[in-house]
Amino acid sequence: MKYAMLIDSENAKPQLDEIFQEISKYGETPIRYLIGDFTTFQAKNWVPLCQKYAISCIQTMNFTSGKNSLDISLVIEGMKILYEKSYIDGLILVASDSDYTPLCREWRNMGKDVIGIGKMNSPESYRASCTKFIYIENLLTKTFETKESSLPLDKIKKFVLELIDSNNGRCQMSLVCESLLKAFPDFDVRSYGYSKSIDFFKNEFSELRLEEGIKNTYFLIINDYPKPIKPVKPIPKKEPKPKKAKKAEPKKKKANNLEVLREEIDDDDLPF
Repeated sequence: MKYAMLIDSENAKPQLDEIFQEISKYGETPIRYLIGDFTTFQAKNWVPLCQKYAISCIQTMNFTSGKNSLDISLVIEGMKILYEKSYIDGLILVASDSDYTPLCREWRNMGKDVIGIGKMNSPESYRASCTKFIYIENLLTKTFETKESSLPLDKIKKFVLELIDSNNGRCQMSLVCESLLKAFPDFDVRSYGYSKSIDFFKNEFSELRLEEGIKNTYFLIINDYPKPIKPVKPIPKKEPKPKKAKKAEPKKKKANNLEVLREEIDDDDLPF
């Protein structure tokens, strides 16, 4: 997967080490743009990071006081990439502003992935417009702990239990995580103090039991459901015995014409 990365210098902090470590899990970022007014002191702090990560800086100025032209410039760059760079599969947007919701929706409408990276207080409309939304707080903290503004755990539990119940009480864990991300783009087990999904389901879901499958796959099973019955091995069919070849009957000798004539003529009919 190839992504275009757009960064709002006024809406994000210059903390890119953790961000680039995170986005490396999803693919490459051949396009990296930082939009900002680099004549200000705040934007100058980004320059060393732009040199380190080969990010192109796009200069934007506010021509009128009280108006923020940076958002418009970022949206224009995002639309240009969407319609001019067909090899790009998705957008990574480092910002926390709801003004970017229409841009994310346009990328989604074109069948592209949108990964948003922003603060916990990012508007819900912006988070919902992304395919996946990552909280910057989860990337910057080394020790995982439950965040106050995380998605309510009761809401997650209700969704997971209904999903597994509709699947006859048994569902693969990876499919559950995939469905959670589709329903809640900002879902992240790190928001609840866990670094792995398997630990999250083990400790937070007493209603479920975990069963290991083949090739490191795991299944989540509702406790009330009976354990799956092992399939009975089919009885192997007996192969039919090959039929014995019939013995070839000996060929009858053709009778000689003279002998046939002698049989047809009686001795009395002979002239001698």
